[in-house]
Amino acid sequence: MSDPFQPLFPSREERIAHNESWSRSLNERRAEWVSERHVMQGFRCECWQDDCAERILLSGEDWRMARAEPNRFAVAPDHVAPDIEVVVMKRSHFWLVEKLGEAGEVAEEHARSD
Repeated sequence: MSDPFQPLFPSREERIAHNESWSRSLNERRAEWVSERHVMQGFRCECWQDDCAERILLSGEDWRMARAEPNRFAVAPDHVAPDIEVVVMKRSHFWLVEKLGEAGEVAEEHARSD
C-alpha cells in the first residue's frame, strides 16, 4: 500500500517536467488538426504552472519549431520558471522556452517514452 503523504514527484523539477509533458501530449493531438502551415490554432500553454489555463495561438510552423527539441516548450508570454529554463525565442503570441538541468533531462526522457 502506498503512503498517501508521499509526494507524487520526488522533486519540483520532475513535477514541472511532467506538467509540461502532459500539456505537450494534449497539444500533439491538437496539432494533428492543423493541416495548413499558416492556420493558427489555440494550443494549451505548456508552462510549469499546473493550474495554467492559458491558450496560445500557434501555426503549424510554430508547432514544428517548438517540437524540434524535446526540452523546448511553447508558453504564454511571461510564463517562465527562470531557475530551470531560459527563453530562446519571443513572439507576440507565445514564447519558446528551453528546460535546463534535471528538468531538461526529465523532459527529454518523457519525449522518448511518448
